[in-house]
Amino acid sequence: MIKEMCKKNWQILLFNILIVLAFTIFYGRFGDVIVDSFREAYIPAEILKGQLLYKNIFTIYTPFAYLFNALLFFIFGINLKVLYFASLLATVGICNLTFIISNRFMHKNYSLAVVLFIIAGGVLSPNVFNFFFPYSYGVLYGLLFTLACIYFALNKKFFPAYLMYSFAICSKYEFILLLPLLIYASGKKGWLKNITAFILPLIITFTPLFIKGLQFKDLLTACSLILTMSSTKTLYWFYSVTGLVFRWELIPIYIINFLKLTVPLVFFYYFRNIWLIIALAVYFYFIASPESLIFVFPLILILFAIKFHSLGSAKKFIILASLLASIKLFFAFTLQSYGVFFIPFALIPLFILIPKRFKKSLFVILLLCAFSIGIKNTTGLINKNVKIKTPSGIVYATKYNGNSINKFINYINTETLPTDRVLVYPENLAINFLTQRESDNKFYSLIPLYVETFGEDIITGRFELTRPEYIIISNYNTSNYYYSYFGQDYAGKIFEFVLKNYEFQKQIGEGLIFNVYRIKPHYRLSQPRA
Repeated sequence: MIKEMCKKNWQILLFNILIVLAFTIFYGRFGDVIVDSFREAYIPAEILKGQLLYKNIFTIYTPFAYLFNALLFFIFGINLKVLYFASLLATVGICNLTFIISNRFMHKNYSLAVVLFIIAGGVLSPNVFNFFFPYSYGVLYGLLFTLACIYFALNKKFFPAYLMYSFAICSKYEFILLLPLLIYASGKKGWLKNITAFILPLIITFTPLFIKGLQFKDLLTACSLILTMSSTKTLYWFYSVTGLVFRWELIPIYIINFLKLTVPLVFFYYFRNIWLIIALAVYFYFIASPESLIFVFPLILILFAIKFHSLGSAKKFIILASLLASIKLFFAFTLQSYGVFFIPFALIPLFILIPKRFKKSLFVILLLCAFSIGIKNTTGLINKNVKIKTPSGIVYATKYNGNSINKFINYINTETLPTDRVLVYPENLAINFLTQRESDNKFYSLIPLYVETFGEDIITGRFELTRPEYIIISNYNTSNYYYSYFGQDYAGKIFEFVLKNYEFQKQIGEGLIFNVYRIKPHYRLSQPRA
C-alpha cells in the first residue's frame, strides 16, 4: 500500500525530500549577515524583553510575523535554529499548496516543474531573498497564508479563505489587493461568517499590542513615516536598480529575456531529440539568470485578455489572484528580489494560459532553467564557508564578511559589558543578536533610506538623549540606495556627532572593516540637552 502511494505521488515525495535535503546540507547558509534578515531575529527577541512594536521599535511591516516568531522564541528559546525550522515548515507548506493548487489546472509533472523552480530560485537562493532565512518573515508567512486562501476559495470554503487572507495582510500588507476578488467570489451568502473570519486574525494580532500599551497615535506615526519613506529618492533608486520600477529603457531587457525563452520554446516544439535537450541544457546554463522571466506578468496579462471569455471561473480566479498578489513587482519578476516569493503566482497562470501545444516544451525549459539556476545558487551557498557560532545560533558567511564579523564578535564579548548598547552602522543587527547586545530600537539601521526618512537632526537628537556606549561604523557599501559609504557620501552630520562625542578605540577586520568608537567619559556624565 505504501509502495503504491509513493508510486502514485512520487512528485510530492521528490520535492519534499529535496527541500529537506537543501535545508540539511546548507543549514545556516541562507540569508545574509548584514542585509535586512537579522532584523527578523533581533526584533522578536526585543519583544520578549518588553519592547513594543511601533512605539519602542520602528518597523515598516505589519506585526504578525514578529509576534509569531517572538512566541516561538518564548516557547523554544531565543536561537536562530527556531527561525530556521519555522521557515522550513512554512516552505514545505508553500510548496505543497503550490503543487495542490496547480495540479487542479494541469498535469502533475507540470506542477512539479513549478515547485522545482521554487526550490531552485527561492529555497536555494544565497541572498537575502530566500525561503529559509528571508529578509522578511512577513512575506514568507504572507505567501503561505495567501496560497491557503486561494486553495480554500477555489474549493468554495470561504470562511477559512477569509481567515487565511486576513492573516496574510497581518503578515504583509501588500496582499490587501486580493480583497475585492475574494468578496466577488464569495458573494452575499454567508457574509456575516466571512466578516467574522476577516476580523478575527486582526483581533488576535493587534490586541496584544494594545494591551501592552500601544496607542493609535503610535500606529499613525508609523504610517506617516512609512509614507515619508515611500516617497524618498533613495527608495526610488533602490527600486530602480532592483527592477521594481518600470522604466522605458528597460524595454530592450524585457525583449531580450523574452527571446531567450521563447526562441528555444518554439524551436524545441518542432525539433525534439536527446541531443537538442543536451544542447538546450548547456544553453540555459549560460543564459538562465535571475531576470530570465522578467517579462512573465505582462505576458500573462496579455494572454489573459485574449483568452478571457474561454476561461472557466476557477481559472479566472487563480489568474486574477496571481496578478493582484504580485502587483508590487508587475514589471520585475527577478529572482534577485521579491520575485522569489511570487514564483507560484507567475508560473501557474503561465501554464494555464500558454497554448496547449507548447506546454510540454515549457515544462522541459522550466526544468532546464531550474537546473541551471539551482547549480549557480548552490555555488553561492557553498562560498559561504566561514562559520559564525555563538550561543544565539549558527550562521555562515563569505570570507570577506565572516572573518571580520568573527573578530568583531570576539572583541564585543571580551571588551564590552553585557549591558552596553552597541550600535553598528550602516546596518548589522547580526552582531547585536549574536552577542545579545542591544542596538537602538528606533535607529537600528542607518542605510541612506532611513537617514533620508528620519533626517540627521532627529537621529543625532536621539543619540544626545540615549547616549549609547558604542557606535561602530563599517565600510559596508550601501550603493543600492544610491550613496555608498556612511560618513563619506551621506550621514555627514551623524558622523561629525560621533567624532565629537566618541573616541576611536580600534579598527577590526580585513575586507569588511569595523571602526569602533566609544563614548567619551565627560560626555557620558554630562547632562543631555532638553
